[in-house]
Amino acid sequence: MKKRILTFTALPLLLLPASGFARNTGDWLPQSGVKSPYAPLSVPTTLKPMQDSLASLLTKGYQITTTADYGGSGALFTLTRRKQTVLCVLTAPTPGTDQNVPTSRCWSLN
Repeated sequence: MKKRILTFTALPLLLLPASGFARNTGDWLPQSGVKSPYAPLSVPTTLKPMQDSLASLLTKGYQITTTADYGGSGALFTLTRRKQTVLCVLTAPTPGTDQNVPTSRCWSLN
């Protein structure tokens, strides 16, 4: 019985350091405009709308390099091919609205 109490007492203490790594990773980067030597400047960036869908870009050989949740309204993908980087947002069909097929919007960064 004493071993069980000791185990259940020690277990939360062992897991406590791991919980520090589960934080949102977006919080640790300095925001633009913050008075810090590590804060980036806000630089205008050109996003060129593309007429291709996410599916057609993948068929053309683009590779997905990263994915992220897009504010609950879809998924954001970063694709690359031959030094070209593309951002795509994939929106799934939504019951209760008139959108009944998946859609994607893509922009070229360079």
